[in-house]
Amino acid sequence: MAAFVGIIVTIAVNLDSYLLAISGVATGMMFLTFVRSKTKIVVDERESTIREKAAQMTYAIFTPTIGIGACLMLMPSMSGLSVFAKGEFLYLESLGMILAYLTLFLIATYSISYYFLNKRFGGGNTDEEQN
Repeated sequence: MAAFVGIIVTIAVNLDSYLLAISGVATGMMFLTFVRSKTKIVVDERESTIREKAAQMTYAIFTPTIGIGACLMLMPSMSGLSVFAKGEFLYLESLGMILAYLTLFLIATYSISYYFLNKRFGGGNTDEEQN
């Protein structure tokens, strides 16, 4: 996590994107404060449940958000709105495409991991398999 934040901050500073650098540092500090513990904690059922719920909530919020963002960024270029038709915001279409691919990747990753975890923990048995 620290390496990722460090790389993002380095790239952001080189690109003169100080907002991204500040966001990266703030996210890293938030991770260290909230998630990482200074003492070694044995992972118990409560901790596992909290992690599971946090992952579910993150997926439920993040996926629709970037999906809607992708749609909003792709729609104006197709509809011929005057501001977007002039080419002033050409980068929005590219950004929309990237967000669309990320959304599809996230949904595919979730589907595949759900399938394998469901098989691993004994879910999805049919009547034929039980006999």
